[in-house]
Amino acid sequence: MNIVQAQNTSQDLHPNFRDTFFSLWASQRFQHEMDALWAAIQARLGKNRKRSFLCSAASRGEGCTTVTMGLGRFVAETTGKHVLLIDADWHGSVLGDLVSEAHLTPIIEEPSDLYAVTFDEYSTNIPNLAYLCFRNPKALETLVMHREEMKIFVDIVSKRYDYIFVDTPAVLTSNVAPFLAYQIDTIIFVVASGRLRYPVLLEALSRYEGARDKILGAVLNKREYPLPPKVYRFLR
Repeated sequence: MNIVQAQNTSQDLHPNFRDTFFSLWASQRFQHEMDALWAAIQARLGKNRKRSFLCSAASRGEGCTTVTMGLGRFVAETTGKHVLLIDADWHGSVLGDLVSEAHLTPIIEEPSDLYAVTFDEYSTNIPNLAYLCFRNPKALETLVMHREEMKIFVDIVSKRYDYIFVDTPAVLTSNVAPFLAYQIDTIIFVVASGRLRYPVLLEALSRYEGARDKILGAVLNKREYPLPPKVYRFLR
């Protein structure tokens, strides 16, 4: 597994995570990190321009939500492309708290409750950025039983947005990310620096089984200092 780009962000479980995130967002360094991360992703994809990205981590607190929100917002604001953030983490995601500051306005309310996978979609006051949450998020745990519905859902939203970023629960505590991986183009794995033991990382990656080839690389998160350019070039 290759390192896509390293960055320094806050812990998702921090009680003041929302304030911490917006403080990070306002910093020049964080903007530079998002710029470098997106450039590295595009370079690695090459001509194979994938449009949907699943952000995943082995355990809570790795920084998965920070990467999802930071990268999604950066792409929306700097490229002018229409971006959708999907909140698929029903185990305690704070993504909804972050986008609630952006004055959510309903776009589409899924008209039928006959399906297990139903959702609500919102526009925000952040240029080109929209947010989607599931009406019954616990139903995501049974995606293996509703794979066809999820395929229809992804097809629907893919037609309306240029890029999709999905925030998911920790792989070792939920099956949501591995199930969603079958419908999403690319997986970005978030690893907190100095926190995760190698055997645990291998166990988390093994959960993806047939979707392992979709893992683009890893984001090394929560470093205290930037990687020297020579080290970063070596990791790439």
